Amino acid sequence: ATGSIFIFLGLSILFFVLYELVGTSAITKARQADLQADFDRELAIGLNPAFTGNLPIPGTRRSSVRALARIKIPKIGVNVIVVEGVTLERLAYGPGRYPSTKMWGERGTTGVAGHRTGWGAPFFNLDRLRRGDAVIVETTDATYTYRVTDDIVVSPVHSEVLDGNPRSKAAQQMVLTTCTPKFTARDRLIVFTDLVRTVKRK
Repeated sequence: ATGSIFIFLGLSILFFVLYELVGTSAITKARQADLQADFDRELAIGLNPAFTGNLPIPGTRRSSVRALARIKIPKIGVNVIVVEGVTLERLAYGPGRYPSTKMWGERGTTGVAGHRTGWGAPFFNLDRLRRGDAVIVETTDATYTYRVTDDIVVSPVHSEVLDGNPRSKAAQQMVLTTCTPKFTARDRLIVFTDLVRTVKRK
């Protein structure tokens, strides 16, 4: 009987791990497909609604959550849609913008959080970024190119990192955050970037 209990517990843990790593990623992949389609449509028809997480847009929208921007990180193969908010519910759609931070194109710092394991793990390889690597953000207004300037590891209580890199003099920065070490939520990996180029949409 004891052996059966241990086998049951072992299988339960295995199924839970599989769901966290595979099942949740399948859910996010489907949601990202809808968000990518919605965002491409916004770009195609030139929409620029006031920002929010749930504002309706004309026509048929595939996702119940609005696509806020597209973030590309060529070095690590990231090409995902960013949504508004960093709750667990929102991060299950993709990386999320910290509502307390600035929008892209505004003076100050924009903060973006993303999962490192499960739910598509968009920031799984964020630790591979080095100074000078490009991070590109597309919005309905413009395309913004950032360059990595620094990275640090802090405990989750250090929210001041969202103020930007204190060693940078750039007027516009973006901070990327994710859990570290991989497969844990003990600390936070922080990657600082500076805006180096803005190309407005016509």
